[in-house]
Parts: sequence; C-alpha cells; structure tokens
Amino acid sequence: MKLLSLVKASMSEGMNIFKINTKKSTKFTRVGLPIIIAIILMLSMMTYSDQLILTLKPINMEFVLLTIFIVMTSIITFLEGIYKSGSLVFNCKDDNLLFSLPIKKSTVLFIRLLKFYIFELIYNSIFLIPSFIVYAIYTKPDFSFYLVTLISLFLFPIIPIVLSSIIGFITSLVSSKFRGKNIIETILSFILMFAIMFISYGSDGLVIKIAQNASSINEKITRIYYPAGAYLELITKFNVIKLLEFIGINLTIFACLTFILGKFYFKINSSVKAVKTKKSTKAYNFKVKSQTHSLVKKELNRFINSPVFITNAAFGLILFIIGCVYVSVKVDDTFYKSIPLLKGNIMDKIMPLLLFAFISFSSFMTSITSSMISLEGSSLNILKSLPVKPYTIVKSKVLTAVMIMIPVLLVGSTIIFVKFRFSLVYILLITIACIILPLISETIGIIVNLKYPKMDAKNDTEVVKQSISSAISVFTGMLLTGGTIYMLYKSLRWGLSTGLILLIFVVAFLIIYVALEMYLVKRCEKDFNNIVV
Repeated sequence: MKLLSLVKASMSEGMNIFKINTKKSTKFTRVGLPIIIAIILMLSMMTYSDQLILTLKPINMEFVLLTIFIVMTSIITFLEGIYKSGSLVFNCKDDNLLFSLPIKKSTVLFIRLLKFYIFELIYNSIFLIPSFIVYAIYTKPDFSFYLVTLISLFLFPIIPIVLSSIIGFITSLVSSKFRGKNIIETILSFILMFAIMFISYGSDGLVIKIAQNASSINEKITRIYYPAGAYLELITKFNVIKLLEFIGINLTIFACLTFILGKFYFKINSSVKAVKTKKSTKAYNFKVKSQTHSLVKKELNRFINSPVFITNAAFGLILFIIGCVYVSVKVDDTFYKSIPLLKGNIMDKIMPLLLFAFISFSSFMTSITSSMISLEGSSLNILKSLPVKPYTIVKSKVLTAVMIMIPVLLVGSTIIFVKFRFSLVYILLITIACIILPLISETIGIIVNLKYPKMDAKNDTEVVKQSISSAISVFTGMLLTGGTIYMLYKSLRWGLSTGLILLIFVVAFLIIYVALEMYLVKRCEKDFNNIVV
C-alpha cells in the first residue's frame, strides 16, 4: 500500500507529454486537452500509415509498415528518453523528500524507473497503435497477431529506455564534473533539431522509395534491430517458445539496467546536485564594474544556463549561418542565369535584397527579450530592491540579446559579402541593418514582456515556449518579416535601384527603432514597477 502511494505521488510530477499552461487550470486543460492532442497526433500517424500500406499492398509486403514504424518509434522514444531521463530518473525535484523518508534506496530507484517506463510506454503507444490498427484493417490477421501485438506493445519501449538511460547516465556523470551542467543537454537539443531537419529535408518521395526497396529495407531492419525482427516473426509464424524468449530477453535487459543503475545511481544523483567550489589561496581582488556591465554579465549567465532558452534563441541564428554558407556554395553564375526573372547581375541587384530579407527574417523571428523579465521569477523583487533604475535593468536585457545576435548576423553577412563581392555602399547599409533590426526585435520583445509577464512559471519551458509575450513577439515578428519582404518586392517592381531601396529601409527602420526607444524610456519604469511576483 505504501509503495502504491509513493508511485501515485511520483506520477503527479513530470509526466506531461503535452504540457498546456493556462492561468486557470481546469480538468479539461490538465486532462482533456492533452488527450485531444494525442488523438490528433494518432490520426496523423494513421494517415501516414494508410499512405504507406497502400504502396506496399500491391507487392504483398504490408508487414513492412510495422517494421518501419517500430524502428521509427523506437528512435523517437530513444531521443525523447534522453531528455526525460534527466528529469524522471537522475535529477528529480522530489529527490530530497524521498531520500529523507524511511524508504529503501532500491524502492526509490524502482519508482524512478517505473515512472520513466510508463511515460515512454504512453509516448511509444501514440505512434505505434495507429500503424497496428491500419495493418489490422487491411490484412485482417488472426487472433495471434492481437496477442503478440498487445504483449509487444509493453516490451518495445524497453530497449529505447535502456539506451537513453545509458546516455542520460553518461551525460549526468560528465555534466556533474563541470559548472555548466546544461551544456550537454543544449548540444543534444541542437543535434535532435538538425536531425529532424535533415530527415524532413530528405522526405520527398520517401514513401515511393520505401515501396521500391521494401524487401531490402525490411531484411536489414529485422536483422539489425532484434525487437522488430522477433515481432515480425511472431506475427507471421506464431510460436509460444519464441514469444516467451522475446519476453525473457527484454525483461533480462531491463533487469540488467536496474542492476547497473543500482550500483551508481545515488552517487550520480549526489554529484548532479552538488555545488562545486573552487579553492584558492590567492587574495581576493575586488573590481568595481558599472551597473550595466554587471547586469549584462548576469543575463549572459542566465542565458547560458538555460538549454531551452539557448535552443529557442539560437535556432534561427544558426539557420542564418547555414543559409549564408549554403548560398555562397550553391549559387553561382549558372544558377542565376537560368532564372528568367533575374536579369542583369545578381550581385548588384538581387543578392543584397535577398540578404536584407534574410537578416530581417532572422532578426524578427528571434525574440530573446520576450522571455527575460518572466525568467526572473521571484528574483525580480531582488532586482527591484537594487539601487538601479528600471530602465538600466531593462536596457541591459536588450543589450545582452543584441550581443548574442549581432555577431552571428555579421559573420553570415560577411560570408555573402566576400562571395558576391558587394560594393562598399551595400556592405555599409547591410551592416547597419545587422545592428538596427535586432535592436528593433529585442526592444519589441522587452516591451511586450513588460506588459505581459509570466511570473508564476514552474520552469523555463513555460516562459520561453508557452507564454503570451513569446506568442505576441513571434506573431509580431511574422508580420514585420512578411511586410519587409513584400515591400522589398514592391520596391524592386517599382524600378528603384538596390542601393536606394536599402537606404530607404535602413532609414525607415532607424525611425521605428527611435520611436520604440522613446516609448520604452517613457513606459518601462511604470510597467516594471507594476509587475507583481
């Protein structure tokens, strides 16, 4: 009974697959809405499954659908598990409470792993069940298929859990040795994002390619990935001994994970939560720094130590660098001469405007300051108590954001400058744009965040991804980007020279920035002091 109570209490935290945050929490927002989202996702998976099986049915290889979905879901579960292992296994918020209770350490570990397993089982099922349903509809299998599928559904998450726990274990072990513990998680975030982008980029004609190479794909997958091969063998040639062997192997693997974690789990947890100090026999030297310098340094440290903040802010900037490198490598005389609309020299007419549009997109769609006030949380009261003007505090956040953005924009732009040999006038105007546009974006972000702060968030994700100020900033950025691109196009159609177009836009944006700055000076103190934590 005590164990069930502990399991139930543990399940109440961190089990949110789809987290929806609203000011007024209701049963619908906590339970109903996530279920609706899960159903929508499952219907999408059914659509993909239906498209794939229709291409496989003429060659009588419908079972390849199951093989592909099992492997795809295992990979997704593994990647998700790397993230969740940190919060569900190695660095849980209720560790101190559980460790202080008269409970065996083995029980605590069991609760952790059971919680992780249930989370991954639910996550796994959302992707897998639709493919099973589609396969059953088209092939009408016998009873053994349903029996094997039901049992396998509980076994498929085990290997991804084991692998992600090992990665999570290593990550926690390595990151516990450094002060910047979140850097590993940040790196993994970018790897995952770019992996998804790479897969999406190469997804054209994927269904046709799978159908054309179905036999080869199935043979390779079933030979390499044991669960997929064992499952396929069981649904095509049911054998009780093979089923028991399948169950036994998976349970043994999970038992080995439990045994290994039992040896190192509590040592790792202690290291993760340890506060490291650096010993020194040298005398302390105190340096007096300006208020702005100290505040900017604080903001940079806050930014660096929040993986979700880094990921959200840096994603568009990294895309900007990648885009500039790609254009400099791929675009040449043959490319632009093959396009009838591009008459004349692309370096003198089109490319500067394209670069300006790309800078606009990267600047306006990257709003770092839209979360900075909210991320202060309860510590905002400490800032309010300091003998520092609210404008200085607010402006330090804008300066921090542009310090992150401007160097990236200048590096990417320089690549284009060198490749296409821009004239000095173009270089000067675009360089000014690389400074003004981030200032506009981040000033808008801080104004919005001062107006709509979210000071009761439980974690950084709520602030960065799910707050009103972030949503407004993104929407505003979309409007500014769309408007800029449209007016660039219209200016080109009006026959204006490229240099004149760039000059008009730079002057216009400079006026917009001055207006925003005047508004911020006038309103920031009142809005800052009105924020209640």
